[in-house]
Amino acid sequence: MNKLVSLTVAVALGLSFTGCSYRTDSGISIPQNVSAKTSVLITEDDLIDKNCKTIEQIDASVKKLTVFHKNPTKEQVNFVLSEKAKKLDANAVRNVKYTSGVGLTTWGYMDAQGDASKCDLN
Repeated sequence: MNKLVSLTVAVALGLSFTGCSYRTDSGISIPQNVSAKTSVLITEDDLIDKNCKTIEQIDASVKKLTVFHKNPTKEQVNFVLSEKAKKLDANAVRNVKYTSGVGLTTWGYMDAQGDASKCDLN
């Protein structure tokens, strides 16, 4: 019986160190090296001077799967926001608000929500 328990623990530990280390609620995969640069402007500002029209409020959530992985970053959650905005033909996500912490079903998360908008950025 001890061998079975040891094998189960070894498999569980092995699985926790392999595969994807982050999960999104949107099904968008996050690349390993997310850069802060994107074709969609992500900002906490309202861009009132840019003649923006809100298309839809969007949100994103990035969660780490194990205690051994690094906490999700703003760059990762901004990547997800950017991908969602592109699908709506938006060129900006404004009024972005971030929250982070530890949840009942995750070892750590970062959430964001903002307004996917079409703005005159020229």
